[in-house]
Amino acid sequence: MRIRQLAELTGTTVRAVRHYHSVGLLDVPETRGAWRDYTLEHVARVGRIRWLLGAGLSLSAIGEILDAAPASAADDLRSTLAGIDEQILGLQEQRRRLRVLLDAAERGHTLTPMPDAAAAHYAHMEANAPDERTARAIRAERDFVELACYRGEMPEGAELIFAHLDPATTAGALAAYGRDLDAMDDQQIEETAGHVVARMVTALGERADSMARELTAGDIDKVYDLFGATSSRGQKELGEAVRRHLKAALGERQAS
Repeated sequence: MRIRQLAELTGTTVRAVRHYHSVGLLDVPETRGAWRDYTLEHVARVGRIRWLLGAGLSLSAIGEILDAAPASAADDLRSTLAGIDEQILGLQEQRRRLRVLLDAAERGHTLTPMPDAAAAHYAHMEANAPDERTARAIRAERDFVELACYRGEMPEGAELIFAHLDPATTAGALAAYGRDLDAMDDQQIEETAGHVVARMVTALGERADSMARELTAGDIDKVYDLFGATSSRGQKELGEAVRRHLKAALGERQAS
């Protein structure tokens, strides 16, 4: 039979059959007259290639498996299965993210990896910012938190910090956002950091103790290493001070 008939019988294309020839998966048949004469053996071989391709194996793996004993093919099959399992996990995570995005879009929320409470917090703060410098500081922190969430470095449960939008909390946070960090001395930086951590602990409420049991110094370092890499000089100094105060508060609660 001719190559086109072979391709039709095995559900592939002439081009694919020729590629199998070129990579050594399929022997080139004898020529009869002016064309190659394919046999049932070629059809069966291409059928096996197509079947193994459908199982997710690469052509190189198929080349080793087709002519090997079943036991020696186990490693290639096991490796391919592990790769498929990894793809499945990736697709499940992709589906979860799409589900979250769809839910947010249907509720009219901003599409962001941040928890709803964090997105609402920054939207509320920016809407109430008294001047552009304050609004700019709010946007910068929002962008950082979004980046930390995207990278998976925001500790679980941290969204509770953003859940309290009462007038006193809003006023205190807006005043902090509006300060010129580059003009602050060391004592002012330390005082501001203390107030920031105190607001975090207050916002966590009853969850503060359980968060202290779940958090590690390494979790805090991940967040503030990222903050330091993306911040201005004044923000970086404040971030380092907040890191110290957070670790101290964490140590106190873990010791109690």
